Amino acid sequence: MNRSIPAVAVAAAGAFVLAACGAAASASKSSSTPSPGAGNGFRNGASGQLVQINAQTLILTGPNGDITVMYTTATTFTKTSIATLADITRGACILATGQKGTTGAVTATTVLISPKTSTGCATRNFGPSPGPGASPRPGFSPRPGSSPRPSGQANAAFVTGEVTAVSGPSVTVLTPASGSQTVTVATTATITDSATVAASALQNGQCVRANGSPNSAGDIQATSITITPAGPSGTCTTGFGNGRRGSGGGGAPGGGAGG
Repeated sequence: MNRSIPAVAVAAAGAFVLAACGAAASASKSSSTPSPGAGNGFRNGASGQLVQINAQTLILTGPNGDITVMYTTATTFTKTSIATLADITRGACILATGQKGTTGAVTATTVLISPKTSTGCATRNFGPSPGPGASPRPGFSPRPGSSPRPSGQANAAFVTGEVTAVSGPSVTVLTPASGSQTVTVATTATITDSATVAASALQNGQCVRANGSPNSAGDIQATSITITPAGPSGTCTTGFGNGRRGSGGGGAPGGGAGG
């Protein structure tokens, strides 16, 4: 019996040490600092209301706080504004999303207009992503053995390309994937116009979306910045940043392609 007591004591002590180490590891993990960019409104970027401009550093604010965005001379700037059907003209590039009828005709509920570049109407990644059941992007092929996505929006459609003709709400688009296609723009459609601008177009109070990766401090290094219209209530409602306070920023409360 005397020989077994030390063995039991050693085993109990070992169990206590292991438990303590596990608890310490858990505590350390729970108290660790979130990784830079965690909680961003969207992957590799941030958005919100512009409340401060310091040279090439911007402070965006949203419901979760402020975030710092930095840009360089290589950063591209785009501004979108509210447009009308009359702004859809021949030679412009558009991205239209909506529903496809039983005859294959597409009725657009959102249209984004952009100018034609020297390379034409290139496939673009802006605008709403196609929903489940929408036509795949050009060149898209599913992974071997992958299952089809749910068809909750089986009639969803999106068309992108150059406008070749306009007759009232009927717009003919030359798409890179399927050739000429006609789209009917609904009377209730949301139409926006996109244009390339300079950094000088930035103004406090605007809604801004920045694409780029966060640095070690969590600040976004923007490769492209888009100035977007405010939401119906006059606030910036699209995905906001991660809520980290920008250095020196004490902003006011802020307000796919295929054919």
